[in-house]
Amino acid sequence: MKQLYLPWKLILLFLILTVGAQAQRIVKGKVLNESDGGSALPGVIVLEKGTSNNTLTNMNGEFTLTVKGAESVLVFSYVGMDPQELKADKDFIQVSMLLKGSLKELVVTALGVSHEKKALGYAVSEVSGADLVRSGEANIIQGLSSKAAGVQVTGSGGTPGSSSKINIRGNQTFTGNNQPLIVVDGVPIDNTTYTSSAADDPYNGNLAGVNNSNRALDINPDDIESVTILKGPAAAALYGQRAGTGAIIYTTKKGKYKKGIGVTFSSSIELQQVNKLPEIQNTYAQGAPDENGVSQYSTADPGPDKMFDTDDDISYGTSSVWGPTIASLADQGITAHDNAKNFFKTGQNFNNQIAIDGGTENTMYRFSISNYNSKGVIRN
Repeated sequence: MKQLYLPWKLILLFLILTVGAQAQRIVKGKVLNESDGGSALPGVIVLEKGTSNNTLTNMNGEFTLTVKGAESVLVFSYVGMDPQELKADKDFIQVSMLLKGSLKELVVTALGVSHEKKALGYAVSEVSGADLVRSGEANIIQGLSSKAAGVQVTGSGGTPGSSSKINIRGNQTFTGNNQPLIVVDGVPIDNTTYTSSAADDPYNGNLAGVNNSNRALDINPDDIESVTILKGPAAAALYGQRAGTGAIIYTTKKGKYKKGIGVTFSSSIELQQVNKLPEIQNTYAQGAPDENGVSQYSTADPGPDKMFDTDDDISYGTSSVWGPTIASLADQGITAHDNAKNFFKTGQNFNNQIAIDGGTENTMYRFSISNYNSKGVIRN
């Protein structure tokens, strides 16, 4: 019996180790920054609760950790984020982390890097994409009007597609461009407005009054997640000389991890009317010359066919005098017309957009399309 005791003891120990090894499991997952549109979050500490077993997420927000079993609890922690606790009962775990309530002032600065606002050494302002949409402006530059201190937005006119000029803390040069650099998802865009001149078409004198659009009008406000305004050269130093008057950083919306597909649709209509028109009198008709060039309503030599006479020398023989009352000419089909009012029409702006977004543990996507149709108060 003693000769068999030792082998059974070894077998029992082997079984215990085997069961313990089989209880362990490998858990993989990905951590996303929900506050930044679901982007990958590197450097998150993934800890098996109650142990010192831990790992960090890589640059893609992915991690791999061997835990004791399905009952193990994983704790996800990151500076400025609310910690998350999840059971390790799945082979793949998707985690979305949010900013803490006291650290929500996170802004996107130069080159798309996120920083805590109070830790920056320069002035920045942030405008949410929802504020741009609520403004009702199709031009994302005009939508920043009255949204941030020190930012002045000037619309060039009320015509469809008219450009908007923006300055941060006033003009800083007499000869150069005072507008800030505009960056969309890390890509600088040219917001220059090119003016028309008579040389473009010497036979079209109306070109002097044409207002061309700036290219910021091409961007749909519904696609903007947030706007960060960097004030001064220190804030935008990484963009070089072009950002010497500041920079405006637009961050667009991204796809998010969710079950199923999300669909967003919005439609709006805007009606425009001219606010003020010159007052006109509609009591008297204008004096008009007869076939001989003499005003039939103004002459010093009254005749039997004259409807209205005056004996002053100033208005004699002219057509720019008061004629009879318009009411007295109603039987001749003459009525008063407000030509200034009839010249203008009611402007109509139609804006429709639809977006589809979603995501899985492997990929995230967002597709959007918009249509903006603007008809001004002047025909053609």
